Amino acid sequence: MLGSSEPRVPRILSQIALKPNKMNSTFYLNKAKDCFKNNNYPDAYENFVNYFDSLDDPSTSTPAVQLGFTKLVCRIGIVLEEANDTEELLKVYLQALNFFPNNYIILNNLGGYLFKMGEIDIARRYLDLAVSCSNNYLPAEKNLMHCKWHQIPRWHFKMLNDKSRNLAYYKAINNIINQGYTNVVDIGAGCGLLSLIASQNSEVNVTAIEENKLLAKMCESIMKENDRNNVKILNYNSTKLNEPPVTCNFLVTEIFDVAIFGERMLESLVHAHQVLITETNNFKIVPCGARLYASAINYKSPQAFRVVSQIQELNLKDMCIRQIDAEPYEAEDLSVKDFEYLSEPVKVFDVDFYDKLELNDMLNNVEYSKIIEITCQKDGPLTSLAVWFDLDLDEEITITTDPRNENRVKCWEQAVFHLVHPIDVVAGEVIQFEVTVLDSQLKFYQITKPNTCVACWLVSKEIITFLNDVPLINEVLTLTGVLSHPDFVRVRSGKSHKPIMDLMCFPLLGFLLAIKLGSQFYTTIKSDSDFQYMDFFDHILRVNNIPQGKMIVVENKMGHNSTMCGLHKYLKECWACVLEPMSTDGSLHPTIGLKEKVRTEHPEIIMFPLIVVVKVVLIYSEKLETWNFVRDSNVFDYKIAQFMNEYSGCEHPNLENFAYKEYSNPISFSVDDKDYVRKTQNIQVTESGHINGLYTWYEMRYQKHIEYSTKDSFHSKKTCYLLEHKPVEAGDLLRVVMRREGTYLDFHLDDQTTA
Repeated sequence: MLGSSEPRVPRILSQIALKPNKMNSTFYLNKAKDCFKNNNYPDAYENFVNYFDSLDDPSTSTPAVQLGFTKLVCRIGIVLEEANDTEELLKVYLQALNFFPNNYIILNNLGGYLFKMGEIDIARRYLDLAVSCSNNYLPAEKNLMHCKWHQIPRWHFKMLNDKSRNLAYYKAINNIINQGYTNVVDIGAGCGLLSLIASQNSEVNVTAIEENKLLAKMCESIMKENDRNNVKILNYNSTKLNEPPVTCNFLVTEIFDVAIFGERMLESLVHAHQVLITETNNFKIVPCGARLYASAINYKSPQAFRVVSQIQELNLKDMCIRQIDAEPYEAEDLSVKDFEYLSEPVKVFDVDFYDKLELNDMLNNVEYSKIIEITCQKDGPLTSLAVWFDLDLDEEITITTDPRNENRVKCWEQAVFHLVHPIDVVAGEVIQFEVTVLDSQLKFYQITKPNTCVACWLVSKEIITFLNDVPLINEVLTLTGVLSHPDFVRVRSGKSHKPIMDLMCFPLLGFLLAIKLGSQFYTTIKSDSDFQYMDFFDHILRVNNIPQGKMIVVENKMGHNSTMCGLHKYLKECWACVLEPMSTDGSLHPTIGLKEKVRTEHPEIIMFPLIVVVKVVLIYSEKLETWNFVRDSNVFDYKIAQFMNEYSGCEHPNLENFAYKEYSNPISFSVDDKDYVRKTQNIQVTESGHINGLYTWYEMRYQKHIEYSTKDSFHSKKTCYLLEHKPVEAGDLLRVVMRREGTYLDFHLDDQTTA
């Protein structure tokens, strides 16, 4: 709350008084401090504004005053963001920046807010300023990095580094040019690799069309750096052009996702035939066609589509629990997944990119579909369909994403379509599917053995991955056994009536203690959308005969310093609280800030996990360089890397099934003690070789002998902090530096190695 009688959000800034009398400056400052102390943020802000207006130069105010004003602006920003009052929030931030244009904290907060609102390019400007005005301010560095990743998605690096793909396109493009087709249009040009290939012959005229404004500008710079005067760049979505910008007899494109159609390929090709290709009686297209294949599989790896584990203690057996609003398919590298083929591949589509009628029918005929039949060769559960493609660049050159082919291109993964409900099949059985392409998405509809499920529970992806993380579930079950043991219950006999607070995405410990001890527990919702999962939680109460009143749902709103504004009053009633200290992407979760606060203010409350550390190990992985840095040697020594690598970042998050080699034993850094800290520790190289990363994961101790590591976790991904590729010798001592500011972490090597 902002004060018992005050409005929730600040007043409209235009209502703030005109420039105050300088004689009253001390009055305004003292008034601002008093209001801030009493959580009266609107009046505190108004008096700070009056105080700064009374000064000839606001920057002459003391650092303490400026820091207090910064904290106030940040708190108001949080309140206004929760109230969805964008107009007032922008007014507050922008007026604060008028007083202090180099305040990197406010610049970062404004940039971060604009980023969340989807204003990526505007956010980038504020975040650039925040980084340039600060001295290693970690939140600004991280937010700028994420902003750059959205401007240039990371998959561009994999594409540019795939020499097999690049060489195939190189040969096919030159084959066509050598036949005399020299008026080239490159749609979806990206940074311009295919245009560079086509334009190396000065007699060829190339028009590169790219919708992404930043990529189009980069493409211009790359053409200039590579002395390409015969390339014209157009910053457009090609399908928005109503007339041909140039003469075209050769169309080049690479606008395909793992299931071919996902980047609006059909729309672009149909439009190109109608508008862009001008020499309609004699033209070429690279690529000229594609074939799509599907195979029935039994997918055994952990997944995020449906719950496959059966927690008997919670009576989840035979419950159908799957992800709400799931995408039609997941991009998966099947070479690192555990699955079994149940059939030979079946050709789903054979698309000729010269066939205008077929392309138009697939795009515009809502009834367009195809029935495929898959003959099973093995008994087993059919859980999913694996899908890949062959891409014909010309009549002679074909590239494939077939996971069985060692010579496949690696920049594309495979598409995995999980069946809504798995079915048991036997060898020789034929399963039919209807296949459609709707709104540029490939979709499969099961015809044989239709769904017999009585009720499907739809929950978040986060809950699915939690329930499918067997090691995590086992540790919570073990912890439940300890906390419900009679000896432990006797120890806390005076607290037996008190509830616990379970802040994990799925309150497993709360449910289990309610079953075993009849305990009451608090769980939280973070947003209005979380209410839709409450029916699922209520169902778990019913099937386990837990009285409705044992589960209390409270609102979880993020507050200052990443603590929970609305939870503290409930937490004081509890004898224990279980946290989920990290987010699913491998970063620290804001709830970890509760540990230090509760430890100081309420030491009688047990905070689980008791200890949280981040483990760090030296590694080398070729994947890190393929995924994060363009090498000019992979793009025929064209000068591209210097432009693309500005967007590479200093870490790679969300890692899973990641191939690497360790070159040290892991070291540990505590991350549950202070929000803002810099720590260093030596790490010894155990084997001579090369390193290019610091690989990190978390380990948590809940009780003695109850420990959980995210190293092999499916629910929590890992992060690798990128290092400059360097040789090391066994026995070398290197110094690892950890920086933490709130939920932001960074690891790097000190420039000075130890003796």
